[in-house]
Amino acid sequence: MIYMLRNLLLLSLALVLALVPLSGSAKMRVNIASVYAPGAPVHAGLEKFKELAESRSNGEIEVLLHVSGAMGGERDVFEAMSTGAVEMGAMGSGDVAMFFPRYFAFEVPYVLRDKSHFWKFWNGPIGKGINQMVLDRKGVMTVGIVYRGARYLTANRPVRDPADVKGLKIRLPEIKAWIKIWKQLGALPVVVAFPEVYMALKTGVCEAQENPLESIYAYKLYEAQKYLIATNHVFSTAKYQVSKQWFDTLERTERKLILTAWKDAAKYANGMATEADARFLKELQARGMTLVEPDRAAFRNAVQPALEDMKEDLWTPGLYQQIVGIK
Repeated sequence: MIYMLRNLLLLSLALVLALVPLSGSAKMRVNIASVYAPGAPVHAGLEKFKELAESRSNGEIEVLLHVSGAMGGERDVFEAMSTGAVEMGAMGSGDVAMFFPRYFAFEVPYVLRDKSHFWKFWNGPIGKGINQMVLDRKGVMTVGIVYRGARYLTANRPVRDPADVKGLKIRLPEIKAWIKIWKQLGALPVVVAFPEVYMALKTGVCEAQENPLESIYAYKLYEAQKYLIATNHVFSTAKYQVSKQWFDTLERTERKLILTAWKDAAKYANGMATEADARFLKELQARGMTLVEPDRAAFRNAVQPALEDMKEDLWTPGLYQQIVGIK
């Protein structure tokens, strides 16, 4: 309850700030609610957007960054954009996972094969169609996609094959498909909002979690976890998004400026992604984490029964087959 009230107050503050007249020449104040912490490419893209929007508008736009889940988790951020309470946001694929779960067949363990498959999906008709659906039904525009890298499992015991997962209390986001997959492996999923993951690990509410390297490093999860397990089970997406309700109030030149700035900011962030992954891997090991290379083929085989069930019962018919069939 306290967490929800805090988020409501922060969202109300954002609305107030957006309406307060600015000193100097700035005329528009724009808030970006981000679930990501500083230090990762996706955050560097936010800083780049701020730089570009402010400079290209000659100071008529001021961008305020609210990072590290200061305005709540993905559900909070998305709902705020959908209602126009916050102008922009940076989050993962929670828009689809939470609000359109029948289309969430892409960011599920061992569906996307690699980085190339990731980009073919998002730049192709399936990914673009899903983003258009989110815009049409919820009023949230996806204006940039950022590749966040492969997701790793972290734990305080080594995990080398699916048998090692049995009984492991793993933190997961509020995503039905992920919960089903990890249950299939024998884990005990615990749903925890992302901003609360660190304390959940430190206090023993959960024993393990999974995230891209950037998040493991930025949120200092190495302080609570010993083993870094290269399961590479999901290739993660970050989205830069804009409230259409707010966007529609802008002048045509302002819309063009903002869309162009987001395009350039996403390109900038993605240019850092590959180098950043290698850097974060070294940094995490330097901070005491032990890298484990598990039997990924065994994990891939172990989740197939759950994937088969979901493609029939959980997802839109034929969608899973279309995604895995992308060449």
